[in-house]
Amino acid sequence: MIIHVVQPGETAYSIAEYYGISIDWLIRENGVADPLRPVVGNTYVILFPEETYVIQEGDTLESIAQQFHITVMDLLRNNTYLADQGGLVPGETLVIRYENTKIGRIAVNGYAYSFINLTTLRKTLPFLTYLTIYSYEITPDGVLVDIEDTPIIQLAKQYGVAPLMLLRFDDMAFLDRQNFMFRILTDFQLQEKIINDVLAVIERKGYLGLTLDTPYIFPDYRENYVAFINTLANRLREKGLIVFDALSPSAFEIFTGVIYSEKEVIDISTMVDGTIILTYDLATTFGPPITAIDFHTKEELITTILPLVPPKELQLGISTIGYRWELPYVAGVSVGNAISNTGAVQVARDFNIEVQYDYLAEAAYFVYEESGREFLVRYLDARSMQAYLQLAYQNNMYGVAIWNIMEYLYDLWLLVNGQFDIIKVI
Repeated sequence: MIIHVVQPGETAYSIAEYYGISIDWLIRENGVADPLRPVVGNTYVILFPEETYVIQEGDTLESIAQQFHITVMDLLRNNTYLADQGGLVPGETLVIRYENTKIGRIAVNGYAYSFINLTTLRKTLPFLTYLTIYSYEITPDGVLVDIEDTPIIQLAKQYGVAPLMLLRFDDMAFLDRQNFMFRILTDFQLQEKIINDVLAVIERKGYLGLTLDTPYIFPDYRENYVAFINTLANRLREKGLIVFDALSPSAFEIFTGVIYSEKEVIDISTMVDGTIILTYDLATTFGPPITAIDFHTKEELITTILPLVPPKELQLGISTIGYRWELPYVAGVSVGNAISNTGAVQVARDFNIEVQYDYLAEAAYFVYEESGREFLVRYLDARSMQAYLQLAYQNNMYGVAIWNIMEYLYDLWLLVNGQFDIIKVI
């Protein structure tokens, strides 16, 4: 497996010829929008087929998988175009195996909204262990707000992916949320109602578990929160359900050390099946146009957490959302607009801009001008994603959690497929 950084004068055709691979494969698997005008500084992931097969009339995915002693999921991961066209076409070539030897097994947890495009989801599911569906919210009145998620729950199960319900608190003002949390954590009757409502949704919809999105809790009632989590987790485990806890510390919390005490991190980790560390890697909508938490700071965070929580219970969050800001940045006024990996590359192509790379932050970036205004774009490319995958692997972590999978992530899934076998729990 090779991560190729596009150089001046190259085309997708010259790159494919250089590596001795099919141009059709390079274009299809890397989502190349313009083969003759690749963006200088952009990345392509190159995998080398070891064994291929030409589809025959009457073949099925199951018959081909059985013939070559692999799984249907292997075929779907190695040939992602099948999801786009909806099935096998005689005469087309399938990749049976790639040359790379897998270095290990990894769990992959993908976050998605319930309105995700179903073709994108079908293309992504072969790479997932869990699908965390965003989200069920509790209103200030203690009502659990329903969402239309049944179709993607059923689709996930067809691919052997465990659907997880995500529980969070309504997006209310901070102090209102804290007052509500205090009411929940001191009103056992309200706690019982919430737990019963959650269990009823899980049973009715067919979820296989729950992810708790932990908010900031004031110190005076953190012990109450731990007790609430213990009660909720025990009720879920009695029914054989999976329970994860998601922590999303900001840069300020990490740098100042005000997130949670060691005791609370340990207590919660013993009650749940795993903990997701999902940080704001590139920025936030209202933050400054710098990396909110650079890669090496995240390394230090993981080093701090590892003595508290067994690595095999940790998932390293990877935020795939890039941001675009208009310059100059004005505190309290400027807003970072979210941009996808594909969208960022398209902007660089439109304005003929070379992509740069920040090795401290492990992030791609560029500056461009439009109508007399200047903009900064930062996003994750294949080099960034590889750094995060290696951080998880080198620390023997259980897996990674991807925020989010609403767009198909060509670079990421090629990197995952080239290096890891995917853990399946169903």
